[in-house]
Amino acid sequence: MTDALILVLAGVVAAFLNTVASSGSAVVLPLVIMIGVEPVVANGSNRLPIVVGCATAAWRFHRAGHLPWRDAIRFSIPVIIGAILGASLATLFDDMRTTNLVTVAVVLAFVLLLFNPGKWLHADRTELAPNKGPLVLILMGFVGAWAGLIAVDSATYALAVLVLVAHFSIREANAIKVTTLGLAALVSLIIFSAQGYVDWRVASLLAVGSVLGALLGARLALGPHAAKWVFRLLVAAVLVEGVHLAAGFA
Repeated sequence: MTDALILVLAGVVAAFLNTVASSGSAVVLPLVIMIGVEPVVANGSNRLPIVVGCATAAWRFHRAGHLPWRDAIRFSIPVIIGAILGASLATLFDDMRTTNLVTVAVVLAFVLLLFNPGKWLHADRTELAPNKGPLVLILMGFVGAWAGLIAVDSATYALAVLVLVAHFSIREANAIKVTTLGLAALVSLIIFSAQGYVDWRVASLLAVGSVLGALLGARLALGPHAAKWVFRLLVAAVLVEGVHLAAGFA
């Protein structure tokens, strides 16, 4: 199997995960590094398929009537500000520091998922009015900073804020997530590109696959029992990340 085909397939899987749940970057980054791309370039190149996949998913959520544009734009502001800061700092971290950060991120993501599983599993509908206050805006700013820095599990954090704190239903939360993180990835892509840390061939091949992956992911995320599927995939993705990290330290 050629590198090109591997990258396209990786783009499909990553965009599917990013749309339904999270952790698409955990698939892409090790694979791109494995084929010989430097870690910082792999990190920068990964931003193009995120942008394309999120844009595709956002269009699909919009067509289904589950994308609240006003809220998505409101939350995009702190996410973009955070992403600018995170992407600007990304090139200052060596491989060891990056690995340590990812380890902390995976543990925190797992804690957030286990904190209130009932809330996740019953998030197809919500009886509470969405919370759009300062706390949510601040937390989304931190999500944006992490998305700009590394991106791994940033979608998990975004969903945790939007479901557990802001009380959006899972479909609206996913729609807002892909919109805000897609914009954050666009800002990060511009910064990485300006610094020469994007391999456009690798990024383009990943982006081709991300279109199909996002469409498939949106279909599942909009279907019946979406909350259960999202929660299961989030837990599975974080567990796989944990096993991968543990194997790396073994």
